[in-house]
Amino acid sequence: MGGQAHFTPIPSVNQQWDRAYLKDPAGTAPDAVHVVICDQAGFHLKDGDPRLPERVRILALPAYSPELNPCGQAWDIVRDSIGNRVFTTVRRLRKAMVPALKRWRDDAGSVLSLIGRPWLALKTQEFAANANITLV
Repeated sequence: MGGQAHFTPIPSVNQQWDRAYLKDPAGTAPDAVHVVICDQAGFHLKDGDPRLPERVRILALPAYSPELNPCGQAWDIVRDSIGNRVFTTVRRLRKAMVPALKRWRDDAGSVLSLIGRPWLALKTQEFAANANITLV
């Protein structure tokens, strides 16, 4: 099972921008099936939605389970690196976040460490098996 991080600043949070974001990982390896782990926020497209990019599947986390969400874990680390500082512009805030985010962009092992919880690894394997997806 591989792991990659994709960061795309978007101007709004809705299903249109969720689809636009999902085009990024879908374009990295066009022949691969990309399983994206998401919480159940209303702006996320659901698995099987015809608006999903081709070869993108969604694995939804259980409702009310922030402790399982890899994004929540990543943002805790990012907040630690930029906390207690004042940024006069959004641009400066984004620039300050880059070193913390770079860790996940450059190192797949770091990404996988965020989803190392047994429940999530098991559900990812079950999801792949049920969808006839080979994890590499």
